[in-house]
Amino acid sequence: MILRRPYAFLIKHFRLIHLVLFILFAYITVKANSILSFFKEYINVNGNIEVIASNYTNSLIFISIILIIALSVTIYFLMRYKNKPRILYIISILISILSVIAFIYLYSNIKVLETTAMSGKEIRLLRDIGRFNFWGLFIISIPILVRGLGFDIKKFNFTKDIADLKLEEKDREEVEVNVDLSANNIQRTGRKISRELKYYYIENKLFINIILGIVAIILIIMFPFNKFVINRNLNEKETLNTSYFNLQVQDSYISERKRISKNNSYVILKINIKGKTSKYSLKLDEFVLKGNNNEYIPSLKYYNYFTDLGVGYNKEVLDTNEYKEYLLIYNIKNEDKDSNFTLIYLGNNRKIKLNPELLN
Repeated sequence: MILRRPYAFLIKHFRLIHLVLFILFAYITVKANSILSFFKEYINVNGNIEVIASNYTNSLIFISIILIIALSVTIYFLMRYKNKPRILYIISILISILSVIAFIYLYSNIKVLETTAMSGKEIRLLRDIGRFNFWGLFIISIPILVRGLGFDIKKFNFTKDIADLKLEEKDREEVEVNVDLSANNIQRTGRKISRELKYYYIENKLFINIILGIVAIILIIMFPFNKFVINRNLNEKETLNTSYFNLQVQDSYISERKRISKNNSYVILKINIKGKTSKYSLKLDEFVLKGNNNEYIPSLKYYNYFTDLGVGYNKEVLDTNEYKEYLLIYNIKNEDKDSNFTLIYLGNNRKIKLNPELLN
């Protein structure tokens, strides 16, 4: 096993690293543009558009930003080590951090727009933040791409750096670790590897700590954001967005009407739903109603009891042009009658908190 300092590798793959950086920047720039376009369209049509926040933000955006920051920090230390200009990488890191904040803020406000209107002044402010985010990412992408396609070697003198690598042992310092299958040798090898890694960490302590710190900060931001914003529990009238349909629980009721025994009641959900793909029908056993003690799936047998509320869903192909209204009816045990009910869609494990009204 060979351990060596990373500078030779980084210099040899300098252009490739910048091409990877550009691809990552290009991806989040495209996503930033889609958010900006959303706010522009929202203003143009006075809010008369369908708003689905999850169409504009995903975990891949934050993973890309983590990689951008890690690579930028790495190249920054290479440039400092070689005493070369490094302002580009400082700007890259700052823009990436600001972009994380912008994506989170804009997404949370788009989520609000799913169910609530905002004033024109607030929408224009969000548009301007989206524009700042997009143009910041777009502008920083240009010099990154230039260095990836045709880095000015003469200006920064990397040809000489590469040639001198063989003369600078500290750039390519190697440690050979022999591996033997005997228990003693394995233990000895393990201790040696641990010791060498410890030395390597001590030599590059600042470099490694900065990368780990930035990654930790973004992860700390990203996971709560993913749990409490992107994948948070929904409420009635909020949109459950999936690859196949958009669904809203408009109202929910609990009733003892025409119950089949003294120990049962019914929970009725009035849903609005629109398909995204042709010839798609719901799988009702994926819509689980969770009570305090039991879980239930919809039943088709009780639709006739509640025809005054609407039409029960029975394997109809979803309309992809407009929302259609259907009922889902659950036959529940009375021990769950006073539950805090939750509708769980097993397709993506999203949950909708219900607040059923009493229906005679």
